Amino acid sequence: MAPEDPIVEVVQFVSTDQCLADPSLLQALRNIVQGWQEKGLNEQYWGATVEKPNNIYWVLFWQSRAHAAAFAADPFYPEFVQRRQSLATTPVRDFHVPLSGTPQLWVEAPVTAINIYKVHGTRIEETHQMAHSAMHHLRSLQPQGFTGSSYGVTHEDSSVGVYFAGWNSVEDHMRVGMEEGHEKLKEEVEEVMKRFSDLTIAHIDFKKHGA
Repeated sequence: MAPEDPIVEVVQFVSTDQCLADPSLLQALRNIVQGWQEKGLNEQYWGATVEKPNNIYWVLFWQSRAHAAAFAADPFYPEFVQRRQSLATTPVRDFHVPLSGTPQLWVEAPVTAINIYKVHGTRIEETHQMAHSAMHHLRSLQPQGFTGSSYGVTHEDSSVGVYFAGWNSVEDHMRVGMEEGHEKLKEEVEEVMKRFSDLTIAHIDFKKHGA
């Protein structure tokens, strides 16, 4: 990945009760990031997972890795990180992913599924290829309710992959692999999952900042 390539920053945390009760706390931090629109930020979206309303995901679309790095290098950034952590009951996860596909197809869908996996062992590149192949297979099937997807490996850890997919509903996603014609896809997914040491799956209702 070259420094000039577009990248998505993914932030995840479990929010405090105060943060849930007062949306302006997180909005204030998003407003700070929005000030970087003329310095490399394209768009930002945020939302809670369907499974746990206090599990927050926040995605920032940067024009390049270099722009995201400039944001993190700004003198105010340590204070920003401290304020962000104060809204969380768990350590904030923050990583950067160069993504394939067209992100708007999943981030603006009624529901976005996110899969974050970590490869176990040393066959990292081979496992990423297997995961990518399974995800491409899903896209080729165009199952009911599917709107689009993107995939990438995190900049911070080459053993961690991230997959986003847009759906019209959680139910549409959960039917994948259960319908006729999905048998091969189900086998591919089950086989690659054997190589994961960790897997996070969540469904998010993303909202565009300022909308």
